[in-house]
Amino acid sequence: MARYYRLRIARHGLTHTQFFLLIALYEGEGLSVGELARKIAVDKPTMTGLLDRMERDGFVRRQKDPKDRRAFRVYLTERAKALKEELLGIYEEVNGFFLSGLSEQERRSLEGILAKIEAMGEEVGG
Repeated sequence: MARYYRLRIARHGLTHTQFFLLIALYEGEGLSVGELARKIAVDKPTMTGLLDRMERDGFVRRQKDPKDRRAFRVYLTERAKALKEELLGIYEEVNGFFLSGLSEQERRSLEGILAKIEAMGEEVGG
C-alpha cells in the first residue's frame, strides 16, 4: 500500500509520511505539534523534523499558540491548499482500491480492528 501511495504522490515531491500529515491537516488545521504527531503516529522529534522540511518546501506554517507560548499550531499554506482536492482524491483512490478486494464482512472486521488499535493508541498517547 505504501508503495502504491509513493507512486501516486512522487510528482508532488512528498514522502508517504508528509502526504499523511497533509491529509490530517485537511481534516482540520491548527493542531498542535503533539496532536499532529499522535494523529499520524510519529514521535515528536520526528514530527519536528518533518515540519521543518515541509515548512521549508512551502506546505505548512507553524504559528505560536496564543494560549501556550511554548507551543505551536500547524496550518496549511496556499500551496498545500491548492493540492487538497488532488491529494484527497489520491487518498480515496488508493484506499478504495485496497478495500475493493475485501468482502463486506472483512471490511467491517478491519474497521473494528483499526478502531481498537486507534483507541489503544489514544490511551498511550494521552
